[in-house]
Amino acid sequence: MMEKSVTPTIMGKVSKHIPDDVLFSILSKLSLKSLKRFESVCKSWSLLFENPYFMRIYRDHIIHRNHSDHDDNDDASLILRRIVQAPRELLISLYLVYGNNFENKVKLDTSLPSQELGQKIIIVGSVSINGILCLTSMVVEDRKVVLWNPATDELKIIPPSPVESVTPFRVFLPQIHGFGYDGVRDDYKVLRYVQFGQISVLDTLARGLSDEHVAWNEISYEPLWEIYSLRSNLWRKLDIKMPTLMVSFADVEIVRFYMDGMCHWWTQDSSWSEDTYEAYLVSFDVSNEVFFTTPMPDDSFDLGLVESHLVMLNGYIALISYYGETATFYISILGEIGVKESWTKLFIVGSLSTVERPIGAGKKGNILFMTKDDELVCFDLGTQKIVELGFEGDMCQMVIYKESLLSIRGIEN
Repeated sequence: MMEKSVTPTIMGKVSKHIPDDVLFSILSKLSLKSLKRFESVCKSWSLLFENPYFMRIYRDHIIHRNHSDHDDNDDASLILRRIVQAPRELLISLYLVYGNNFENKVKLDTSLPSQELGQKIIIVGSVSINGILCLTSMVVEDRKVVLWNPATDELKIIPPSPVESVTPFRVFLPQIHGFGYDGVRDDYKVLRYVQFGQISVLDTLARGLSDEHVAWNEISYEPLWEIYSLRSNLWRKLDIKMPTLMVSFADVEIVRFYMDGMCHWWTQDSSWSEDTYEAYLVSFDVSNEVFFTTPMPDDSFDLGLVESHLVMLNGYIALISYYGETATFYISILGEIGVKESWTKLFIVGSLSTVERPIGAGKKGNILFMTKDDELVCFDLGTQKIVELGFEGDMCQMVIYKESLLSIRGIEN
């Protein structure tokens, strides 16, 4: 004879109460997107982000969260790009930094990519993809693009686009917006926006060109989007209109990054209204080649008085806003692409009077800052402590790097 199941009861009634500590432990493991959607379940859930105890364990979950694209992130290193102002030129070096406290550093040999790009190298984005970096040059007119694997020192020179040679009577001005991985086709892609400028009379003569038989009114200066596929080894035009990257010279290298199959950057619209303007996150799906926009929080781009930086924080899109008067940083996390209300201010860091600007976020909530004395420091969100890393000079870019022996050329057909 089967025994009847027994349900715990209180005073003869089924208990529906879940202790707060158990409930908070469960909810703290949910994504920010799910938590935002569950706010409508009951009043107590709608007030979760006002509960200090819940916020403490949820922040800890964010810092130590495991993420599919960041598994074994403890093994990941950082690549720092350093600029030193020499008497007649800028000297740029790349350093591989690793260790629990980033105590180890090795200067990378960039002689191979420098042969193609010169010394003024820029790394596209803030993360390597399967050990591969996308590099270009600070010099717009000479902006070649290469793929480089530092572990194997293998270099792939991306060929020029057909639009570059349509006519010599215009200036080619490309701006790379992202480097990403197409998981559907096992392909690597580079996305860029191309503008064209008018060539001057002096440049026409310098190039040995004659304008006698040129129909100037037939030369197109219409900008366009292009995408490069490593598998086909070709550029092709994208029939798409989307917001372009807004570059602030102070943070030109960290306003774009790749995560979860999408290239992300932020932009601002040009229509000012009552001394404010709209700022947007743009997310380009590398596989489907479509884009999405997400309005930024209203208080993060007020009159330019708040300095803001987009970073990738342990698998989340994060916005670091710096309020200079109080030397305080506010870190907001995006819960769902396309939903402005899903931005949630989770961390308040400060007062950090010696810190000037962030250059990126590392593993487990470590954020790297440059100080006002041009020294590199690491701030641990978990311990709220700053550690000096012993680097001086303008460390203007940080890239999370996971070593791989993948052959770039083996990916091509």
